[in-house]
Amino acid sequence: MDLKFNNVETDKYYNFFLPALKNQGYEGCFCPKSRSKTLPEEERKHVDGCAIFFNRNKFGLHKEKFIDYSQLAIANAEGADDMINRVQTKDNIGIVCCLDIKEPSHGTRHNKLVILNTHINWDPEYSDVKLIQNIMFMNEVETFVKEIKGSYSIPMVVAGDFNSTPDSAVIEFLLKSQISTEHREFHGLKYHGFLKKANGESLGNKNGCKHFKHGFKLKSCYSDDLLDKLRYTNYTYDFKGILDHIFHSKDSLRTVGVLGGIDVDWLKENKIIGCPNVHYPSDHFPLISELELINPNSR
Repeated sequence: MDLKFNNVETDKYYNFFLPALKNQGYEGCFCPKSRSKTLPEEERKHVDGCAIFFNRNKFGLHKEKFIDYSQLAIANAEGADDMINRVQTKDNIGIVCCLDIKEPSHGTRHNKLVILNTHINWDPEYSDVKLIQNIMFMNEVETFVKEIKGSYSIPMVVAGDFNSTPDSAVIEFLLKSQISTEHREFHGLKYHGFLKKANGESLGNKNGCKHFKHGFKLKSCYSDDLLDKLRYTNYTYDFKGILDHIFHSKDSLRTVGVLGGIDVDWLKENKIIGCPNVHYPSDHFPLISELELINPNSR
């Protein structure tokens, strides 16, 4: 499988990454953060966003959808002040692409692949916002899959800077396909209107249900043992930990291999206490996973 995901500035996407990768046989989709709509053109160039690149010899773009959490917060507020005051003020985004598989793998019946990339709010004091953004994200993905006449078993890759550690509510929601509406990371804030709508309408659950749910069965490309060895995907001067993740659908994809973590001895030898620096231009380390398509029950 030949895909690339990036969080990248608008200018760098159009003037560096897209032309460079096109020369290597890739096409791209890009969605800048929502604040770019309100800025002058010169400033807009420096707004970052989410990008997905795919090998055009292997895939063709079937459909794409850009997800603006700020606009979704307004649409789903349902009288909840915290949706406006906390969620709507954050300009995070996501992107979903459905790709046609040009030459399906021998022995599999899959001819489409759904790819997700997102950048969730960074602030640890706003764990409720991260969770709401993630719930809205998966809700939009469910709608998207229905629009392409897919099913919950469609092959799917979910990647991004979730700004959430492996033990967070955001990751629990993705992996367990549900999260309690009373979870401590909601901070007891008044999202009641949104909770009711999501429980009763948006996510298709029965009234009175006490969990947000999504219908996809996801698995991390990095097992618990590998996460322990990975140690860092974000390495700043005041935080070091795992915030970036790659997930895939359990029943239609299988992890063949992953990139290991940064060499801790190299960090010590070079006296690197945080990034970016002269040795490394980003505060995030890359994740790479090799996946293969499988038929259900063949894991």
